[in-house]
Amino acid sequence: MEVMIHFVLTLVKIAVQASIYAALLLLVFRVFAKRHPNSWFDRCSRRYGRFWLLSGFGISVALFMFLFSYWGFHGFGDGPRVPVSHGLVVDNTNWTEYGYISEIKTSDDHDLEMTKFLAFDDRRMGNLDSWFDTYSNQFFVYDMRDEKLVEFPTEQAFNSYATAQGLPQASALKSFEENYHDRWGGWWFWLLP
Repeated sequence: MEVMIHFVLTLVKIAVQASIYAALLLLVFRVFAKRHPNSWFDRCSRRYGRFWLLSGFGISVALFMFLFSYWGFHGFGDGPRVPVSHGLVVDNTNWTEYGYISEIKTSDDHDLEMTKFLAFDDRRMGNLDSWFDTYSNQFFVYDMRDEKLVEFPTEQAFNSYATAQGLPQASALKSFEENYHDRWGGWWFWLLP
């Protein structure tokens, strides 16, 4: 039910955004039309009601398609997600504190699951903490370029590695909710679906 409500609200948001973008596009066309009479901009913007409806429809279709792309899909209802680059996504279920990347396996052959993580350049780092599984190590750094996972048994070992590599310390790691709001909040929330 949460997914359906979130989906309907997102469709309403797309409709409102597309209407605003279409009105702004019409305004831009009208400004160009005043400077260049009898131009393509002038011909398009003369029938402003039709222009607004057609451009609004086109923009809403584009926003809807973007919503389901890797870069735009933030999950619906109780399944939020944060893309972390190179096609990988940190998923979450029911807004619990645990996020997981099912495409990456730890040395214990479990999915990479964490309560705190951070994206820094081409590396993703975090703690290894799971609701179901027990890990033999406590922290990790995943290099996106090399697709290499390095695990650390203690916070001290992680911090030593982070200092040597110029990475943030364990204290800089953020919860799933903080990462979600950093990625999807701010201007993104207002300008895109």
